[in-house]
Amino acid sequence: MPSPLAISATWDAVAPDYTADLVPLFELYARDALALADLPDRARVLDVAAGPGTLALLAAPDADHVDAVDFSPAMVETLRQRAPAAGAANVTVAEADGQALPFEDATFDAVFSMFGLIFFPDRAAGFREALRVLTPGGRAVVSSWAPLDGIPLLAACFGALADLLPWFGSREGGLPLGDPTDFRDEMAAAGFDPVIVHTIEHRTEAASVRDFWASSARSSAPLVVLRQQLEADAWADLGEAVVARLEREFGTGPVAMAWPAHLGVGVRPAR
Repeated sequence: MPSPLAISATWDAVAPDYTADLVPLFELYARDALALADLPDRARVLDVAAGPGTLALLAAPDADHVDAVDFSPAMVETLRQRAPAAGAANVTVAEADGQALPFEDATFDAVFSMFGLIFFPDRAAGFREALRVLTPGGRAVVSSWAPLDGIPLLAACFGALADLLPWFGSREGGLPLGDPTDFRDEMAAAGFDPVIVHTIEHRTEAASVRDFWASSARSSAPLVVLRQQLEADAWADLGEAVVARLEREFGTGPVAMAWPAHLGVGVRPAR
């Protein structure tokens, strides 16, 4: 059975609040990814699992053309609505599976997947497809999150959920490609050479842990999935219990958070 994070309906449900709450943070990593890609002038760019177009819209001003694909119809529609406001007339948006891209070989100068490919049921296929559509010498940049223990507030939040709802999931482990060595090995196995994994950290601040929970509850895909499984009263009670635990550990005032992420940069060999 596929993970809920590999199902388009999950991302359809979260699309509006994901865009409102998370794009400002994710834009910071998208800018890092664009810098690491070192794009040639007037590049042809592909953004895979593009979501609301965080990277695609930032790439557009300097690119010849940007193709952005996602398997979530709601994310695709969100990006289609955002592109005109950003003046991104050179962005083409389509619903597509990143494990079977609808493009010819060697089409793009750069391929990106920002916190998207990590959720593919077949990551190896996602990496192979990114390699296939790259021109020789072109770069792919893929991002993942570092383990939860690098984000204490988030780790405490999911730890509280695991205590309160043991069936929800363990507090152990983390998202795929959280280990830089595994990340590098998976990308290299697809044919990228060389591969370099950079660890980059940006910071945010919430006015309180209650505000942090409220934002996470509406914009974090795992929490939206959980909310859909509970009655409204049970969800409200759960939120109060989680907030109470977090306030005991972090207090009731503002909380700063660092978000370490890995950006894997792989080159399609010229041979």
